[in-house]
Amino acid sequence: MEQISLGKSPIRSRALTKLRAAFARQRPDILIDDKGYAPDFRDTLLPLVMTDDFEADLQAGDGNELQTKFRAAHSSSGLAVNCFAPFRNRTEDLTLPCLGPFDTLQFEQKCPTGLRGGRAPNLDVLLSGPTKVVGIESKLTEYLARHRAAFSSAYAEQIHDDRRHQGYFREMLRLVDAPESYVWLDAAQLIKHAFGLTRCFRDRHVTLLYLYWEPTNPDAAPEFAAHRQEIKTFAERVAGSTPEFRAMSYPELWRTWHDAGPATWLAQHLAALRERYEVTV
Repeated sequence: MEQISLGKSPIRSRALTKLRAAFARQRPDILIDDKGYAPDFRDTLLPLVMTDDFEADLQAGDGNELQTKFRAAHSSSGLAVNCFAPFRNRTEDLTLPCLGPFDTLQFEQKCPTGLRGGRAPNLDVLLSGPTKVVGIESKLTEYLARHRAAFSSAYAEQIHDDRRHQGYFREMLRLVDAPESYVWLDAAQLIKHAFGLTRCFRDRHVTLLYLYWEPTNPDAAPEFAAHRQEIKTFAERVAGSTPEFRAMSYPELWRTWHDAGPATWLAQHLAALRERYEVTV
C-alpha cells in the first residue's frame, strides 16, 4: 500500500524556505545546501537531543534515514526525534492529552501487518505503558504535496481477522474506488499503521496519533484548513475502530506542555523547538 505524491505545492516551497532560514539562524555554524540538507545528521539536533537516545533505533529502521532524509531541515523524522528524544530517559515527564503514562519510548519501530511479502510500516515514535500504546505518525511539510491513494491487493486478500470489520478496512475499500478522496492527508499510510498496531498490540488500548506541523499563520494558505478538514473526515470514518485515531498539531502539543508549567529542562527544550520550527510562511 502506498500513497502517490503528485507534486509540490507553492505553499510547501515557501514553508521549506522558511524552515531552512530558521535552521540557519539557530545554527549559523552549520552550512546547509540549497535543498536544506546539513553535512551530517548530528548537525540537525537540538541541544538536549543525544544520539544515544535515538541513533540505534533509526539505524534499525528502513530507509537509511540518518544518512539521507534526516539531514534535512524539513525532515519529519528529524522533527519527531528533536521533539521526543529528550524524553527517552524521562518518560515520567512526557504527557500527551488524555494518554499515558508511558515507560518506554522508541523511534522508527516496525509494526508488521502480518501480510506475506513487503515491508512492515515504520512508526516515527512508539510509546508504551502498562495499559496503553501510542503510535505516532509525524509530518512536517510532506502533506502539502498532493496525493492519490493506492493499495496493494494483498490487504483485501489476506486480512481475514477482526481488522476486516473495522472502519480502517472499510475506508481502505472506499479509497480503492475513490483514490482521490483525500488530497492532503496521507490516509493510506495511516490505514497501514492502523493494521500493524492492531495486530501487534492486542493486550492494551492502542491509539494512532497523527502529529503534524503547521506554521504560526496557517490562515496564510487554504491547504492548511483543507488538511484539517480531511483529518476530521478521516476521524469520523474510522471512529469506534481499533486503534483509536487522534490528531493534533505540534504547536498544539507544545502549548499543552508550556501551559502545564514545565520543568526547567523542558522549558529550555520547548524554546529550542519553537525557535527551529515555529515559522511564518
